[in-house]
Amino acid sequence: MEHLLNIQTDEVQKDGKDTYYNHRYEPTPYEILDEFFDQYPLSKQDSFVDYGCGLGRVIFYIHHRFQCKACGIEYNKEYYENCLENLASYKGTHKEEISFYHMAAQNYPVEDDQTVFYFFNPFSIEIFMHTLGQIQESIYRTPRKVRLIMYYPDSEYMYYLSNYTEFQLTQKIPASALHRKDEREVFLIYENTL
Repeated sequence: MEHLLNIQTDEVQKDGKDTYYNHRYEPTPYEILDEFFDQYPLSKQDSFVDYGCGLGRVIFYIHHRFQCKACGIEYNKEYYENCLENLASYKGTHKEEISFYHMAAQNYPVEDDQTVFYFFNPFSIEIFMHTLGQIQESIYRTPRKVRLIMYYPDSEYMYYLSNYTEFQLTQKIPASALHRKDEREVFLIYENTL
């Protein structure tokens, strides 16, 4: 897939710059993305956001596969610059539908047309709570169905969503048995109630 899209996203963060608040970058394997999105397809009308997008793998994958708008939020400046390099070399069409932002997730002003938010356990519960607050403010401004996709979810995320938000767990999809190392190798989909 890397060759087909003309991007480079295989790196796993090993620079020691990950912290309690901002977890390390590790790309979701393409096989896992294929299996998940075979069961949970998006539409061209969706607008997708990946928090802690790293080198942009999921953004390019989603845009290529579903031709929907895609946005990556990345705190690490080096990774953000690599996302821009990948965007320049990306072989897909309609590149203007892809955007990247170098900022803390909780500071990203959620756009009122964004409908799908992806989290691969990118940061601490404190940052997650503030980030979710931005998503909820957007829903209050412009009521719409919103989906949260959690891959390898943190138990604190799940507890907070279940007890302090209007989001409800609607689906649990295990990752490929080939990649499953522990019980957290799963996708959880939460949807808001309107």
